[in-house]
Amino acid sequence: MKKIQVHKTLSYTSSISIKADGNTIWDNITNVQIEQFSDPIIFKILGIPKPLKAEIITREMGGKRIAYFDSGKRFLQEITTWSPNTKYSFDFNPEKGFIVGHVFDIADGVFRILSGNYVLSKTGESITLELTTSYSLDRRIYFLLNTPVLIILKIFQRYLLTSIKENCE
Repeated sequence: MKKIQVHKTLSYTSSISIKADGNTIWDNITNVQIEQFSDPIIFKILGIPKPLKAEIITREMGGKRIAYFDSGKRFLQEITTWSPNTKYSFDFNPEKGFIVGHVFDIADGVFRILSGNYVLSKTGESITLELTTSYSLDRRIYFLLNTPVLIILKIFQRYLLTSIKENCE
């Protein structure tokens, strides 16, 4: 008997052009410092924890990075691609009880954050930074939640990429 997958895996990608060198951008995506930026008001309304910083523990494929949030929860990320100044990927691994939207546990609930991927590519005098986030939704509520999740993910990626750009330029 074939087992039915309960979760549907999806991804969303956005990008931004940054006028900085690859080393500066790389430093700002691997060791993120964004606590000084105001997060969008919608995050507060929807109960989305504010990201503060992320620190690399081990700089290699299979290495670790920890992302900290104002809720006290963390992402214990495992690095899956480490290609300096080109590509950086990781699995999120949120701590149990990491709640967003006041009710959704993104570690093992109906909505889960799975992985992130940054790609840097030279375009003229700037570098395009592309961010892809993979997530999954329970198929039973996919049609109810997919559009709101995409809207919030788009806002979150824009906030994160804009903060990285401001740190770099």
